[in-house]
Amino acid sequence: MDIKFNPSLIKLSPKLLVTLKQTVQEKCTDNDATQITVNFRDSSYNTEAGGYHPVEISLQKDFSEERWTVLYITDFCYYGYPYAELVKDLDFDFSLETLFTAYTQPRPITHTSVKDIYRLWQYNFLSYLEYGAFDEIKVSAY
Repeated sequence: MDIKFNPSLIKLSPKLLVTLKQTVQEKCTDNDATQITVNFRDSSYNTEAGGYHPVEISLQKDFSEERWTVLYITDFCYYGYPYAELVKDLDFDFSLETLFTAYTQPRPITHTSVKDIYRLWQYNFLSYLEYGAFDEIKVSAY
């Protein structure tokens, strides 16, 4: 499956795009897919010991140009005591052009502070990938 990406409202690192492309090409056998979700997980992540937050990235095919668009990037974490549950910590929703964060108001994805948060998140995520922090990487095609 050949994947070419549409530009997005926030600059996605070429390294992130190459990682997504390689991951999908390695793990997706459905060449007719119109939507793909990639999940990155650290199987040891839990409420007591911590670990690396699970991340989900969704892509959607644009039929007019045969390109793919990043719909959202969501970083999850455990919240709550004593019965913590996995919730969205950072949700960069490109389709709604909004950043949702836990316990704050949504912010426009084009706002300077959101771009700064995204750059930091992206840098950390790519570092964790390079380090091999995610031992479960799953691709779902629809």
